[in-house]
Amino acid sequence: MILLHVFCILAFSFAQSQQCDWSGSGLSGGEKRGVRPVYLRCGEGRVSWSYPEGALRVLLRLNNRNFRACLRPSPGLAASIYLEGSRSLTKIYSPNTTTHMRCFQSRGGQAALYVEAATDEVVAHRPVAEFAYDLQPLPKGKVYDPNEECRPCTKDEMIHAYCTSEIVTRGIIQRVQPVDDETDLSEIVVKETKRLRSSGLEWGGENEVVDRTMVGVARHCGAAHGEGEMVIMARRKLGRLVLICAPRHSEWHAIVRQPAVRDAAHCLLAS
Repeated sequence: MILLHVFCILAFSFAQSQQCDWSGSGLSGGEKRGVRPVYLRCGEGRVSWSYPEGALRVLLRLNNRNFRACLRPSPGLAASIYLEGSRSLTKIYSPNTTTHMRCFQSRGGQAALYVEAATDEVVAHRPVAEFAYDLQPLPKGKVYDPNEECRPCTKDEMIHAYCTSEIVTRGIIQRVQPVDDETDLSEIVVKETKRLRSSGLEWGGENEVVDRTMVGVARHCGAAHGEGEMVIMARRKLGRLVLICAPRHSEWHAIVRQPAVRDAAHCLLAS
């Protein structure tokens, strides 16, 4: 197990992304029994297909770059979802599946999903096929490397993560626990001591002392809690907070005190 001291979750590629949602219904249009194309070119969004009939072919793209895509269906999925390969389809979700997050890498800068409407019995139970997606760009010429999620953040990555994270808080790591048996994700339970930054989250004002926050981290990194106060930098991903960086407070405080760092940062830094 490695102590949670400085942690980096793909900080080199993270940035605030535009959201693209798509909604449609199988009760209208002339393609009820055919395959309807859906084109999405944003870093995150949601597909909501009510009373599904036939199939959708959902094409995901992100600025002509390869990416790692993650999906999470809503409960009671009224469809099967397949990942389209060069020669075959791979099923990743079945009707009425659980809501576990599953991830895969794009090929040639895109990923195609084949969403097939379920049987009438399933549709009658919950007549909607809905899932959220999140795309993280990869460095040019690189493939997804699980170990990249576990390396320490550099100083520049910490500053970038601070300014782009949806929540930055000081706190004590109380424990690290697995989320479930089917997801490569653990949950860090943080006892918050001071909220430093909060963007787009209705969790009270900045600098407010709150109870605790739970933040996801890749299980394969083997994170374990250590002693001392940390600075937790996280963002929302498919409805869950995920860790970006977690330097010790003493280290972050030393960085913030440097005048050159404060002058170059594109947001107001605090410790």
